[in-house]
Amino acid sequence: MLPKLDIKEKNFHGLLAMGALAGIGEGSLRYGFTLHTGFPGMALTLAAALFGGVCGFVLKDFVRSLRGLPPYRGINNDGWVMGAFMGAFFGTLFQMINSAGGANLVLGSMAGASLGAALGAFPDEFITPILELMHKRESTSRPAPGQ
Repeated sequence: MLPKLDIKEKNFHGLLAMGALAGIGEGSLRYGFTLHTGFPGMALTLAAALFGGVCGFVLKDFVRSLRGLPPYRGINNDGWVMGAFMGAFFGTLFQMINSAGGANLVLGSMAGASLGAALGAFPDEFITPILELMHKRESTSRPAPGQ
């Protein structure tokens, strides 16, 4: 019934879950168990990831322009979403470990998501040899036009 999610959709949902869990955790430390702090944590983490992804793509285009290459036009943008999820996970984990009372979990999630998305935007333009072989196999398996 439900469609199978691809890697970008799985990481996007994971990013939302990490932000919500960080918000619930931080709110629960202050006010007791609360669920209403999950949405602000999720929204702030998503906004930070979007900001980091845009900054990463702008920086990547700037570096490409300095090298004399044309600007990059992304096709799938999987890299910044995967980087944002991993950054949010490790940012929240680092904030839990670093803070004595576990405070500011959402800030750790936001900082990690932003940094992870910015760093994840850089390898997005590279095509792995596996993808290259898959594209080559698809192009050879199609019949030539007019046949």
